[in-house]
Amino acid sequence: MPTYRVRPSKQMAVFGAVFGAVIVIVGLVQMAGSDAGGFVWLWAAFGVAIIAFNLWSAFGRHGHTQTITTDDGDTPPTRVGQTVERER
Repeated sequence: MPTYRVRPSKQMAVFGAVFGAVIVIVGLVQMAGSDAGGFVWLWAAFGVAIIAFNLWSAFGRHGHTQTITTDDGDTPPTRVGQTVERER
């Protein structure tokens, strides 16, 4: 029973990290003068998590977002922009 790791393409994961950084920066600048309190920290924490997840997916050796196990020997179907690697 072969097992495959599925990850987004490097370009898509890096774009996600850059987009996450833009969202964090714009959000923090917009909330800087307001009395947002703990929401600012929550916003920043989620933003850092999005950035970290995307960078891990792009550059980590085991940075896959899905694991597919099949009963047949053929490769599983993929979507455009995904990389499929067979686990050994």
